[in-house]
Amino acid sequence: MFKEFKVFLIVCIMSLALLFTVNSHTKPTKPPKPGPDFVWVKPHTTPDGIAILGHWKYVGPPLEKKVWLPGHYNAEGKWVPGHWKSLVPPPKKGSVWVPGHHGPKGRWIPGHWR
Repeated sequence: MFKEFKVFLIVCIMSLALLFTVNSHTKPTKPPKPGPDFVWVKPHTTPDGIAILGHWKYVGPPLEKKVWLPGHYNAEGKWVPGHWKSLVPPPKKGSVWVPGHHGPKGRWIPGHWR
């Protein structure tokens, strides 16, 4: 009885080791494409050494009252996946929406009315 349990335990440990080995070598997958008017931006590093994760960028026509926020790090340093955001009305007539973007040092600059 003890010998069978010992064999069972060894098989379980070896199976777990194999599972972790296989998973540690798998390539990370990108999130599903949000729609037809998106392109994938590959992960890259800014000149200051800040790693920007891969993310979807919207390249389609502007949508009324909506804007796509690409993946970015928020003020707390946490990665925020890309998502649609409803726009607030412009503060004055003739205002232009400046989309959020990564600044020269990799810092996320939120979209704003100008």
